[in-house]
Amino acid sequence: MGTEPEGRLLLSLGWPIIVSMLVQALYNVVDSVFVSRMDSLAPEALMRILGDLYSADLIGKVGDKAIAALTIVNPLQMLLISVAVGTSVGINSLISRRLGARRFEDANRAAGNGLVILVISAAVFTVIGLTLSGLYMRWQSADPIVQLMGTHYMTICLSLCVGVFLSCGIERIMTAQGKTIFAMLMQLTGAISNIVLDRVFVLGWGPVPAMGVKGAAIATIAGQFASMILAFILLFGTKHEIRIRPADLKLRGQTVHEIYRVGLPSILMQAVGTLMMFGMNTILGTLGSYHLATRDPNGDYANLYVGAFGTYFRLQSIIFMPVFGLTNAAMSILGYNFGARNRARFMRAFKMLLLYCCIFMVFGTLLFQFFADPLMHLFDVSDEMRAVADRALGIISIGFIFAAAGISFSTAFGATDTSLYGAITSLQRQLIVLLPVAALLAWITKDVDGIWWAFPISEFITLIVAGLLFKRLYRKKIKPLDDLPTFED
Repeated sequence: MGTEPEGRLLLSLGWPIIVSMLVQALYNVVDSVFVSRMDSLAPEALMRILGDLYSADLIGKVGDKAIAALTIVNPLQMLLISVAVGTSVGINSLISRRLGARRFEDANRAAGNGLVILVISAAVFTVIGLTLSGLYMRWQSADPIVQLMGTHYMTICLSLCVGVFLSCGIERIMTAQGKTIFAMLMQLTGAISNIVLDRVFVLGWGPVPAMGVKGAAIATIAGQFASMILAFILLFGTKHEIRIRPADLKLRGQTVHEIYRVGLPSILMQAVGTLMMFGMNTILGTLGSYHLATRDPNGDYANLYVGAFGTYFRLQSIIFMPVFGLTNAAMSILGYNFGARNRARFMRAFKMLLLYCCIFMVFGTLLFQFFADPLMHLFDVSDEMRAVADRALGIISIGFIFAAAGISFSTAFGATDTSLYGAITSLQRQLIVLLPVAALLAWITKDVDGIWWAFPISEFITLIVAGLLFKRLYRKKIKPLDDLPTFED
């Protein structure tokens, strides 16, 4: 962390996380691919899945409705992941800084307290999943089939979420020590299990009947528990700098405060994605209702637009997940050298992160500009939904290069215990600018393409704000590092 060349170190720590998060992104796509193919099921299987809601009129439309159901549930899943990842970022940052300052007992306590906090957080989402799933789906959709499928998916994924919380936390404990290969193994185990089980439970295999969207939820939970089991084996069955003892599990106010000082802004920063997704679903649904009244009264515009956005959102994760994997590794490097008060090394590592993120995003832009239609043919959806999603991929990807720089700045904010700056830029990117601009363009253009243009506009404005905040951070916290004799939190 303190001596190896920064570019080489970033790649050596980052590639296992990049691989694992690529597989993670692929399994999210595969999840949707399989549920989109529900139209291929025999009528008897669809009757068993949908019950009294099944009718012959649904032929060719079940896949679109399944994608819409997953997209509507996605904000709640994003909120869950935001709490899990944000808390884990706080754990990662605190452990990295304590290791850099050679305070090993405090690092052990941070890991133990972090795991307890994650279990408590999972319990809260379990209650939400068991009590509010049906109410949420009835609020978000008037389509009874979408309501049914979404309720099944949300109930299972939220009520059994402890696996994703603990595996996420242990991954960050490993990453903070530079052992990203272990984090990769955990991610791969969960993702591969999910992909294999999707085929079994969604469309049926041998004696296992097709379960549709409910089967996708079961496959997701099974993959998360597989990852969690391996995480515990690696944490307690191998040697590490971090050694969690029973006493480290006793919550201490100061440690919890330190975790959430970085973790809470990170949670808020990532949770705005929940509000963004919810807001975009609302804007798209409203435009769909308008087109239902002004175009074809038999059209299914709301599910069409919401589902198209959902397919885009899953495909873009193929590009963004590797970038986030790289920033995960960079968080430990930057945090360690910030704790060690090494300004020159901190800045070199940050510049390498910025370069690598931009390279990834250029590749993503080219992919979505020239191969949007082949990518959309992975999903067995209607031609109308495919055409809308093709346009979304082409327009939104224009802003990817701006996003690369913004994400790099946010990583530096988190590593230097100023995640509040990251929260500000994330709010700019996904709420303060994006949703008002999307709503305004929808009202002006009366066309769904206008909504897609809000994304590159938002990314550009956010980059300007993030750059100004980083300039202030450099002046106040980074530039003085080499000038001060000791490290103080």
